Order: sequence, then structure tokens, then C-alpha cells
Amino acid sequence: MSSNLPRSLVLAFLLAACGSPTAAEPPPAAGRTVAIEVGARGYTPAEVAATAGEPLRLVFTRTTDRGCGQQRVFPELQIRRDLPRDEPVAVDITVPASGRVGFTCGMDMYRGAVVVQ
Repeated sequence: MSSNLPRSLVLAFLLAACGSPTAAEPPPAAGRTVAIEVGARGYTPAEVAATAGEPLRLVFTRTTDRGCGQQRVFPELQIRRDLPRDEPVAVDITVPASGRVGFTCGMDMYRGAVVVQ
């Protein structure tokens, strides 16, 4: 099947339709962004204080190959994300009315939480 369209136009269309893999997502509406480092001993900070109903963008950056920080899991929210080394990975959540939203590494050894204040 041949096309009369230039290859560059077809490529531009496909990129626009699929989205750019390097494009940053906008922050959550009226929310804040919290950076969390994933190091050899766990999370820094390990707890994030938030208000009920607050939209948050948690940006995890794994800074070492030591430890078990290669994955991020939010068990209650059924979210699992791989964490490539030195690449920020964003997870958007809305804080519940009360309690805490826990997050762990893939092996459940590192633990952290968003705590409702």
C-alpha cells in the first residue's frame, strides 16, 4: 500500500496521535507536586502530609541500584510503576477524606505514605 503523503507528515501525524513519550504531564489541577527520592535505605521523605481531597503529584526518583526500589506500588489504589534509575516517575493521586495512602517497593520492604492531616 503506497501513500502520496510525505513520510515526515505521516510521522508527525502518528506522533501527534500517540503522544510524545518524553512529554511531561501537566500537574494535577489545583494540586501540588512532591518529590520523593528512592535511595538504598528507602524513601525521602517517607511520609507526605496532605489535606483531605487534595490532588497530589508524587514524583519518585530512584537514585541507586542498591536496595529494592525498582518498583512503586500503591496497594489500595492498585497502582504499580517501574522506577528506572535517575528518571522521575509521576503518580497522581487524590488524598482520601481520612487516613493514609500507603506506598511500598515491589517487595514490600520500603514503606511510605501520604497522611491526611
